[in-house]
Amino acid sequence: MTHGELWRQIREHPALGALAELAGEQGAELWLCGGTLRDLLLKRRPPDLDLAVHGEAMALGQALAARLGGRFVPLGREFATCRVVTGHGELDLAGLRAPTLAQDLAARDFTVNALALPLGALWSDDPAAALLDPTGGRADLAAMVLRPAGTGVLRADPLRVLRALRFVATHGFNPAPGLEYRLAGAAPGLFRVAAERIGGEWLRLMAGPWAVEAVGLMERCGVLTRLVPELAAGRGLEQNPYHHLDVLGHSLACARAAGRLLAGQGPVSGALAAEGPAYLDQPHRRSLFMTAALLHDLGKPPMRQVKDEQWATFYRHEIVGATMAAARCRALGLAKADAAWVGRLVAEHMRPFHLLGAQGRGQLTRRGVRRMLGALGRDLPALFMLAMADTIAGRGPLRPPEAEGRLLALYEEVARLRDRELAAALAAPPLLDGHELMQALGLASGKEVGRLLNLVREAQLDGEIGSREEALALAKQAHDNGAS
Repeated sequence: MTHGELWRQIREHPALGALAELAGEQGAELWLCGGTLRDLLLKRRPPDLDLAVHGEAMALGQALAARLGGRFVPLGREFATCRVVTGHGELDLAGLRAPTLAQDLAARDFTVNALALPLGALWSDDPAAALLDPTGGRADLAAMVLRPAGTGVLRADPLRVLRALRFVATHGFNPAPGLEYRLAGAAPGLFRVAAERIGGEWLRLMAGPWAVEAVGLMERCGVLTRLVPELAAGRGLEQNPYHHLDVLGHSLACARAAGRLLAGQGPVSGALAAEGPAYLDQPHRRSLFMTAALLHDLGKPPMRQVKDEQWATFYRHEIVGATMAAARCRALGLAKADAAWVGRLVAEHMRPFHLLGAQGRGQLTRRGVRRMLGALGRDLPALFMLAMADTIAGRGPLRPPEAEGRLLALYEEVARLRDRELAAALAAPPLLDGHELMQALGLASGKEVGRLLNLVREAQLDGEIGSREEALALAKQAHDNGAS
């Protein structure tokens, strides 16, 4: 889309015409600013509109919401910030944070966001000619350089450290000379930032097309191990000859490989190519997947053992790591469900490799595949995409050269079993419910009921039982024996 087409679309936005009329009635001055102008100049359609107000921003927002039948949302009283939500999108209004517009712009986070356009100029023949640019933002946009708008802006709001990394991830900006040093200097202030604000930036960052570059920058300036201190324990921690990197290096390499796979780069073909990228082609899910790739080996440092001068082992690191990863996600401000999703992927990330071993021995069973499907459900493609990234990131001398091909072949087999043999079984209703089981065996609600229901369901899915009577007989026998 050309600049002219974008300017025309913004000019035709119903809220802006109404806002210009209201500003005239109230004697307020308005400027389009911030991310709106940044994205327009980059030939991107801005997701919402940002305006600076010299006047009563709150009153203006309330009047606009009333005129358009929208919703007025106050965001902050200190700087008179509000949002108007309409059927045409969101529009943010903010009072000036300094005596003049130039001072307001100079106090913003980055030069590429410190731009303003008088609202009236939007309807001129060349709106860009009226842009106000006190910090050199247009030149930095042309060069795709991210530069702080002033010397103290990062320390003034430490969340801007993560915003910088997010803009690298979402827009592909290159850090200006010295930015890494300044990010490192301001990073200690992140402990003062509310977790939900950090979580919001983290999710946007990890969903970005350049998330891999942002994670690399995060690691170089010390922000990554400040946000995820568990990763630091992997620095210098040697693995076995299947790996060529220490645990931290491998985690970063896995995240890089995951990003490349999401971009359609890498040795993915067949069923996994058809299902994996499509399943992860949603910003929120992509973000959680990248997070899981980065955190998948958090459990290795505490579970590392070396016996008899042999290779290091990390037995059950995925189980310990799942708990650690979910807890870290919660500490980062992610929702409970999101943390659980990441934890589940981490907990299961070794399962494809265990099935590869079984397949190599000719022991891949319907039950083994079905249990994996039961644990992952719709997230099966995400698990194998993570396993592929994990495989790509391990380049030790004992790594089988055909590792990627074997993983793809396993997914083909798993997908075949899922679609042809297990789909009907998984869709079949359970033979017993908890109430029936408690009534038949005289049990009270509790863990034993859950254990027996799981046992019966497993037998049903494996084709060992097919009726309610058989289910009850199996449950009674298991209860009487006190074992599964």
